[in-house]
Amino acid sequence: MTTVRLATDPLWQALCPHWNGSIFLRAALRPSQAKKVAQRSQAPHPRSRPSPWRSFTTFPHRAVANRGFLPQVQPVDFNEDGTLNHPLPADRNRPDDGDAWLAQASTEEIVQRLRRSALKGDCAYVRRLAVYLVGERGMRPSISLYNAIILSNTSHSEGSAGRVADLLEEMRQNNIAPDVATCHAVLKVLSVHVDHLLRDGVLRFMHERWYQPSDEGMHDVAAGQLREGLFEQALDRLDAMRRQGVAVQPWLLDLFVYTLCEADEIDTAHDIMRTRFESGELNLSRTLWMQLLDFAADARHYTTVALIWNSQVQPGYLNPSSGMCLNILTAAAKVGDAVLATDVFAYLSKRGITYQPIHYELLISTYLSSETPDLQRALSILTIMPVEKLEPSEIETRTLFTYLNQNPAILTNALSILRELHTQGRVIPIAALNLLIECYVEQHDLAGALKVYKQIHTFTPVSEHSRRSFANTHTFDLLLKGCRTNQPPDSEQASFLVSELLALQIKPTALTYDRLILVFVEAAKHWLETPRLSFSTEEHVLCAKDLLSRAHHHFTEMHEVGWMPRRRTIEALARRLAELHDPRCWDMLQIAGDNIDDWQTTGQWARRHCEEAWAKSE
Repeated sequence: MTTVRLATDPLWQALCPHWNGSIFLRAALRPSQAKKVAQRSQAPHPRSRPSPWRSFTTFPHRAVANRGFLPQVQPVDFNEDGTLNHPLPADRNRPDDGDAWLAQASTEEIVQRLRRSALKGDCAYVRRLAVYLVGERGMRPSISLYNAIILSNTSHSEGSAGRVADLLEEMRQNNIAPDVATCHAVLKVLSVHVDHLLRDGVLRFMHERWYQPSDEGMHDVAAGQLREGLFEQALDRLDAMRRQGVAVQPWLLDLFVYTLCEADEIDTAHDIMRTRFESGELNLSRTLWMQLLDFAADARHYTTVALIWNSQVQPGYLNPSSGMCLNILTAAAKVGDAVLATDVFAYLSKRGITYQPIHYELLISTYLSSETPDLQRALSILTIMPVEKLEPSEIETRTLFTYLNQNPAILTNALSILRELHTQGRVIPIAALNLLIECYVEQHDLAGALKVYKQIHTFTPVSEHSRRSFANTHTFDLLLKGCRTNQPPDSEQASFLVSELLALQIKPTALTYDRLILVFVEAAKHWLETPRLSFSTEEHVLCAKDLLSRAHHHFTEMHEVGWMPRRRTIEALARRLAELHDPRCWDMLQIAGDNIDDWQTTGQWARRHCEEAWAKSE
């Protein structure tokens, strides 16, 4: 029995590309198909040649539908020059249109049209011409015909990678060996219709036969990898092309940028576009620039945004939308690029857009995020907003609050800046002064907060000299918070602030009452937990009861106007009353249950804490 030798040495495989690899083919086929192949390989055939398909057998072969893409040619006699000794019968698949031209055209002319149609991706027409050439003109099915049919599958709507696999299987059955043109045709199809298994098989086939991919073939491989999302492999292929001196076509680089943007790989897309721009490449697509700007602005990618703004928007090549400009402004604020931010403001101004508070908020963030924070310019933005009929609110001061809270030593300087701006005739909004009060409160400096409050009337706008102060509810809410967090809690100062609020005819809110209640609760807690030598224990308890009674009084006032304190405030007051064995704690819990929807579930802990405190007080 003869033993079959398998060549596994890579050098032998490269030097003997036509070695019979039918055993690999049988492994890739289904058992029934493998049996048929084995029978054919054992049967004697005088003209059989070793199979050149070993590398393509790494993917399962398809059974070719019907009788294949080209008609099976009956045994006929050919002359030595390849012409028919007698004509073949007519084929039913001959083209329906252009019969007159086909009848008059030479075979060479039809072949030329077939090749042109293949380049255009006209799948149906190419196949019909190929069928006509085989069925009517007696042309033998050849590698050139199959290459044309394969290449026509570049049509995005009619072509497919599966059809290419079927064609390769049909070629194998007809014992037509693929050549380098076949490989490049398949790679071009796979740049449109992805199939990484088939592409890897083609590349391995080419490598084993020392076929070098052409420049166009390298482009097709990179495009296919991009479409499959194999970005690292595609970028490696691009780098290899550049190292080899291949002139990378603009369409492939455009595809890289578009695909990477869709995948949020803005860094890599930026590197590609920057390299193209700095190399002086002409006619870069404005649509491509706009696409990159849109994705970069949405991702707040500053380096890309700055590149496109300076090179494309400023000269007038691009006209980004207002929403895109807002994203660009956000990117500038992120890194503190005041020049870019002011350019965006000027650009929007020319467009006639109405500024919104968010624009000013981002501009403030820009000045404070720069390498040398500019506090004066940031505060001056708050004085510009009233000119644009926009009253600054607490939201627009958050960046300033963070900056000042991290640098409390410059709070005095901030007040001086506001004083200087007021001297220049600027309108100082109450939000700017509330900002300083909030910063002092956050630093537990009630005295500093009250100092700013007492100067508010000096910042009153010139047209409103008749007003004693233009403090608002938020001003007193902040000061009451300062009274609560002060050590010790200052209930007397809180009572004074309430009288000030009423004198200025400022309407309190639920938050105002809530914070006032907390001041008295914290003050009562301090009396109970901090003994004083000049007071007896009974006097401590009496003072605490008095403070809690005042807190309960404000709770009753809130309830009468339809407001309720926050849950934690209710729990804190009720618990302190329970500690002093005051039955009003149960009334509070009942009122809360009647007025707060989910109190039955969220208020269980408050009741449990009150019960524990009541038990300890007995």
